[in-house]
Formats: sequence, C-alpha cells, structure tokens
Amino acid sequence: MKRIDKIYHQLLDNFRESTINQLLKVQGNSAKEIAQQLQMERSNVSFELNNLVRSKKVIKVKTFPVRYVPVETVEKTFGCKWNTDDMEVEELKQHSGHPKRMRQDISTNPLELMIGAKGSLKKAISQAKAAVFYPPHGLHMLLLGPTGSGKSLFANRIYQFAIYSEILKPGAPFITFNCADYYNNPQLLLSQLFGHKKGSFTGAGDDKVGLVEQADGGILFMDEIHRLPPEGQEMLFYFIDSGTYNRLGETEHKRTSKVLFICATTENPSSALLKTFLRRIPMTIHIPSLEERSLQERVELTTFLLGKEAERIKKNLSVHIDVYNALIHSAKFGNVGQLKSNVQLVCAHGFLNNLDRDDIVELTVRDLPEDIKQDWISSSKNIERSKMISEYVNITTIISPIVEDETTKIDEDLSFNLYHLIEQKVKMLNKEGLSRKDINQYILTDIHLHVRSFFNQRTFQNYNLLKFVEDDVLQITKELKEVAEHELNCKFDRKFIYFLSMHIDSFLKRGKQIDVLNTQETDEIRDTHVKEYQVALIFKDKIEEYFRVVIPEIEVIYLTMLIHSIKSLEENKRVGIVVAAHGNSMANSLVEVATELLGSTPIVAVDMPLAVSPSEIIECLAAKIQEVDEGEGILMLVDMGSLAMLESRLEEKTGVKIKTISNVTTSMVLDAVRKVNYLNLNLHAIYDSVKKDFIELWDKQPAASGKKKALVSICTTGSGTAKKLEEILTTIVNKASDDPIKILTVSSIKLANSIKKIEQEYEIVATVGTKNPKIDAPHVSLEVLIEGEGEKMIQQAITKGHAPINGGLTSPNIIVRELCEDSLKKYLVFLNPYHITEILLEWLQTIQDELGIILNNSVMIKVIVHTAFAFERVIKQNPIAFSDEEEITDELEKVYHLTEQTLIPYEEKLGLNISRDEKMFIASIFAEELQP
Repeated sequence: MKRIDKIYHQLLDNFRESTINQLLKVQGNSAKEIAQQLQMERSNVSFELNNLVRSKKVIKVKTFPVRYVPVETVEKTFGCKWNTDDMEVEELKQHSGHPKRMRQDISTNPLELMIGAKGSLKKAISQAKAAVFYPPHGLHMLLLGPTGSGKSLFANRIYQFAIYSEILKPGAPFITFNCADYYNNPQLLLSQLFGHKKGSFTGAGDDKVGLVEQADGGILFMDEIHRLPPEGQEMLFYFIDSGTYNRLGETEHKRTSKVLFICATTENPSSALLKTFLRRIPMTIHIPSLEERSLQERVELTTFLLGKEAERIKKNLSVHIDVYNALIHSAKFGNVGQLKSNVQLVCAHGFLNNLDRDDIVELTVRDLPEDIKQDWISSSKNIERSKMISEYVNITTIISPIVEDETTKIDEDLSFNLYHLIEQKVKMLNKEGLSRKDINQYILTDIHLHVRSFFNQRTFQNYNLLKFVEDDVLQITKELKEVAEHELNCKFDRKFIYFLSMHIDSFLKRGKQIDVLNTQETDEIRDTHVKEYQVALIFKDKIEEYFRVVIPEIEVIYLTMLIHSIKSLEENKRVGIVVAAHGNSMANSLVEVATELLGSTPIVAVDMPLAVSPSEIIECLAAKIQEVDEGEGILMLVDMGSLAMLESRLEEKTGVKIKTISNVTTSMVLDAVRKVNYLNLNLHAIYDSVKKDFIELWDKQPAASGKKKALVSICTTGSGTAKKLEEILTTIVNKASDDPIKILTVSSIKLANSIKKIEQEYEIVATVGTKNPKIDAPHVSLEVLIEGEGEKMIQQAITKGHAPINGGLTSPNIIVRELCEDSLKKYLVFLNPYHITEILLEWLQTIQDELGIILNNSVMIKVIVHTAFAFERVIKQNPIAFSDEEEITDELEKVYHLTEQTLIPYEEKLGLNISRDEKMFIASIFAEELQP
C-alpha cells in the first residue's frame, strides 16, 4: 500500500463510527497524531495530508494545530455534500443544527449502496433500473446466478429501489414464493397463487387470498423458478398476458392485479423453463459469482460480513491481514453464502479465545478453522495475495459493528445467537471443573458443526465431507463401516460415515477424551449393548494401529454409544407419519418435498378426491397406517378437522396408537419428519413438540362460538408457582384435545375485572387455582388438582364430557410426574430427576397392584420424593434410621416385605441398595393408606 493510501485509511478508521458531537469535539486528527499512529515522520504525513486535501478526499480544519478529517466522514455524519477543501470550525458547528438539510445530495439509492455497484454489479444494476422504469408498469425480470451469489438480496434491493424511485408506493408488498415447495402439484399451486372461493372444495370454509392478489401493486419474487412445473408456468404466463385471473371455484368473476415478477434460478433457463414462459420475462440479469467479483469487492464483502458479526458480538474486531487473505480465498464454491459461513466460523473461534476481553475480539491465524487454515498454509501465493490485499486493509484492521440503515436492511434470523450460546456453555463447563483447553475443544467442535450445518441447510445438500475431517480419518471410517456391517449383520448408509468420522477426527485433535460418565453408567452401557461394545473394541484396535495412538476405555464406551445411536437411526422403531389431505395430489406433494429435503422416513401420503366416501377413506387410511407402522404409533397430519375425528375408529380398526394434528402445512410435515429422523422421541413427545411449534398458527383460529378458547389459571403466589401451574395445564390440554386452547394466568387480586376482560375475547372452558371467580365455567381448586380429581375435571370440561380425541390422559397422571420432577431437580445432586421419576412411577404402579390400593396424588408425590432421596442418600452414604419407638406391627412387616420385593428390580437397575430402615419408612406410608 502506498504511503498516501495508508495515511488516508488510518484517518478513515479513526473516524469511521464518529457521531456529530464526537466530530465537533475532536474536529479531526493532526499530522503529528497520524504520524505517531503509523510511526512515520510528521513532515511526510503533513505532505500527504495536503495532497489528500487537494484531491478533495480530506478537509483541512483551520484550528491550531491544523486538523484533518475525511470528506466521506463529514458527508456521512452531517448528511450533506461538502465541496470546500478547508473550513472554519464555525462552519462545521452551523451544519450541526441542520444535519439533514442537504440529504438529497448524498445517494441513498438502494442499488447504488450495494457492494460492487460500480464494478461487477454495474451492468446488473443498470438492467434492473431500466426494467423498473420501463413503461407502463416495468419489465418482469429473471435473475441468473449460482447458489449463494445473492439473488434474493438483489431482488429485495430492486424492490427498495422501486419505492425509492416512487415507481411503487411506500409500503407496497414484496412477496416471496419458493417454487420448490409446490413442485409437481398444480392444484395446490393454483390455490397458493390465485386463492380459492369459499366452498370451492371441502374444508374451504373461507375465501382465500392468493399471492397474486397479495402482491397487487408490488413485487412477487419467484425463487427457484426452475422447480415450477410446466402447468404452473402456463398459469403464470396466462396471467402475465391478460392481467386477469379467477380464484379457484370462481367462474364468472374476473379479477385484476398489477404485479411485477422477479424470478430467480441457478439453472440454464433455456433448458429448465418453457420458451413460451421465457418470452414473458424479457429482462435477464446475471448476478456474478464471488470469483467473478474484483479483489476490492471481495475485501469489502468480507469487511461487511465481519461488521455484521461485530454487531452480534457487540464488540470491535481486530482482524489480521492473514485472516482476510484466508477468508477471501476460502470460498471456493458457495459464493457469498459460503464466505458468510466461514466468517461466522472465524468470529466464533475468535470470540471463544477472547472471552476474557471486554473491549475487542482479535482475529488471527490461530482462529481459522482447521480446513481454512490448512488451505492458507499450503498456498504458495500467500505473500503475493497479502501484498494485493494490503492495498485495501492494514496489517491489522479495526472493524466496528455495522448497523444497516432501516430502509435497506434485510431481515435475518436472529433468534439464534451463537455468541450467547458460547458464553453460556463456557459458564456451564467451568462449573463442571473442566480445563480451559478442554472447554475450548468441546465448544469449537460444536461451533464447527453448527455453522456448517446452518450453511448446508440454506445452500448445499452435498457439502464435501473432507471439509470436516482429514482424508485418512475418512478412509479408516469406511473400513470400520464394513466391519460394523459384518459384525452386526446390518447395512448402514452415509450417516454412519458422517457421524463416526466426525467423532474420530474430534478425538484425534482433542488428544484425550474427557470422562463425563461414572463407573455405574459405563458398566450399564457394556451390559446393555454387548454387540456394539464388541464392535467398539475392534474399532479401538484398528484406530490404535492406524494412527499410533492409545484409545482409553472411556473412548470405547463412547464408540459403543455412537454405534448404537447410528444403528438406532437405521433399525430402531420409529414413529410413522401419515399425511392425509383432500384433493388429487396435495398430500403427495407435501410428502415429496419432505423426503427430498430430509431423506427417507416412515411416511406415506393419502390423497382423497372429494368424491370418495367416508368408509373408503377409513379403509385407505387404515391400510396406509399399517404400511408405515413400526410399533411406535402413527402421527397423522391432516388438512381439516373432520379427518381428525376418525382417529378413534382407526385405532380400533388397526390396533395402532394414533395422534392427529389438523391444518397440515409443508412446514409442519418437514418439522415432523425431522423430529422422527433425527430425534429419539416417542409418539407423544413428537406430537407435543410439533403442536407446540405450530401453536401460534392455531391461536389465530377462532372457536366455534366465534371466540378462541382459554383455560384460566388463577394464582396468588410468586411467578415460579404460576409458571409451573401453566406448564402442568398446558400438558393436560395437549393430552386432552387437538383444539387450540390458550392458558391465561391472572392474579386473584382484582379477579372480577380480569375475568370480564378475558370473557370479551375468549370462551373460558374452565378456571383453575386459588380463588373461584364464580362464572359459567367449571372451577378446579389447587387442592383438588393436586389430589388428582382436578385433572379429570379439566379433561371433561375441555371435551364436554366426551372421550378426548387423543385417547385420554396417560397413566401415571401428569400432575404427579410434573411436581415430582420439579421438586427433585432442585435438590438431587447425583441422580437424574427425570430418570428416577420415571423409574419410581413404574415401581409405584407395581406396588399399588400388589397392595390392591389406589393412592391419591399427594401420597404418590410423597412416596416418590422420599424414595428418590433414599437412593440419593445411598450414594452419599448417609441413610436415615427408623425410630426404635415406632411399633412394627404385623401389618407393617407384611407391607415392608412387599416394598422390599418390588424394589429389588429397580435397585438392580440403579446399582443402589436402600437400607432396611429407609424401606421401613416407605412401607409405613403405604401402611397408613391401608388403614380403614
């Protein structure tokens, strides 16, 4: 970099984030200050600063000593064009009162603000402007470019430009439609694009507005247009030609809509689209790949992405030039999308390594992920590349958080903040007593997996595994796969290679395994998964021989668990999914999208033409249910509530447990398939999870009375109790009904006013809590709820006395489980509260059967909590003694022996033996319940 450029960039860096007040206070830098920063002679710096003033890049402020400030900084800060080479301080102060009075002199054109507007995007921007201004209503556009090049962003900028140019009105719609969601489904596509009329088909209870109507007066962005079937293209070009359309079910009414189409594709349009359709899209705009962009643009893009990460971290970044070099040349495919992923990886590594610093995050070569670092190290062009990059950045560049202007800001998914997660995990692992080195290694593995998978979901489905692991690891894993298949007599797919290679690679880089399991747990794994353990021992020998390392026993245990988990993905029984919808191909379309994106799963589609009779529907559904049933039950996703009512009849006919969710969507099917494929959840858990994820959608649907339904929780105690009660009620509601029912928590203070307001908006099905509001709805007191009868009362109130659609509440009941887990997780140190609750609920059912009694909830909670603490005290070696003053009657002795006998299997399962005195205490609780 030339001396004059270094001085100018230093001056720019010093005032990059200055406010008006800061600029008025500092008024620029003197030549001496810049000379000290760059370690140059003051006279040389003064000479170059005056050259910059003459070239109208820097303003000279007439103070003593003379100070200098970049023109760019002044124009940005004061929002006006500056034409003089020098100025008095008073001039600057005068402008401070009217910072926006000449705003129009500075370009706020959304297209011109894009990186590359005067370079690689110049032609694309010129074409876009021409298309927007073309009379009378603009030209439809087709954006061509590889994955990750920024087609969606460019389409959004065209929309912003149309508003900026007053071609579109402020607030005009910008609707995005992904054609892949409706691949090969013309009927569903027709409804989505053009809407339907009330009553046009079964379940069409209301008129539906299509996307063409929603986009009236604005832009409809059709992404992945090459996935639009020929029928869909024909529908669109008819509308483009005529400007008119009908909703599905309409015959006479002709509707009109003025829509500008922007389409995007990664494919060759002449082979992927109909020629008749292409003729209607006259403007084809090429969006360049990252490789086609100049080095300066790639540096600017990298700086911008780093600035966005700095905004998330809320700290400045200090970025070494080698990091720029590695990042710019690491995105060999995937374009800006991959560059963004790599920037996130580097920033996450750097953030972890700088957790103890509040002021700045330094990014150096050590923060590069291993694959990027190796590419950088192995390149023979590094010196040459760094020299070229030094024209645009310093050896170390300070990057401040970038906050985009609201008019050009693109919404991003900010629900997940990786940096918050890193901080939380570090705190948690610190409490566990792990070393800083071990903590970093674990979290770096998580970071790598998260960012890569996040990128994969949005761009590439076939990311090269070699970017994750070393080549030799991949080779040995392929050999191990053959060993496992032979020993376990089964076949594994590529998931085996993926999971196992990542695990081995992580172990080799970590150097040693952190033992987080106790002896009892490792013994249980050996005993439970004998075959997998034997295979893991073979793996141990082969890995030791191949890499000349020592594999500790704990790593063999982890390999055992991993083999079992992968085997479970292949072989274990999974919940089946049946997607049922009216129409000729809607259900099939939904299933095709899900299986294409997320792979094979036990899922079938049932398309039901409107003419099919109910008996035929039941026969068809029963056959499909049995086809995908693997023994874990079936989740039915249906398009309307009438199908949900068939659940109990189908259970009777097939003998299969079924849970049903109405109002199926593409997103819902994808969510269910993902959870079946990758989370080891049972039917109830998947049903609850999917239902919870889509509850916001259901909340918007009114009840039959015209109001949404609500269950009111009345509480006088603290927020903790209120929250727990809300959780319990939510679980009861989810088990009892498919209908959306809101849980509302109110204070017993001013209860009458609160209830009146709720009744105006909601249909209250029941109230629960400390005070009876005395309204026309059942009330369940806390005492009755905890004792057990309240749960049944709430169920009956929800279902109006009928059996619930989902087969009723499971046994043991919700109250006992929730309250036990809540109590135990606060006080148990060694035992898992959820695991011990599950075990003791099972035991409690056995002993009730043996004693011939039914315990109420209060006694069940008392027994479970006491017994859990008894097991905990075995570990602590601190058992309690049964008082000698207590009389041991024959009845108590009999109950004691039953207690002792029924506990034996659970003691063996836990590897813990409760003392006689502890068991006597437990037996005495049962004996009290046996007394008349």
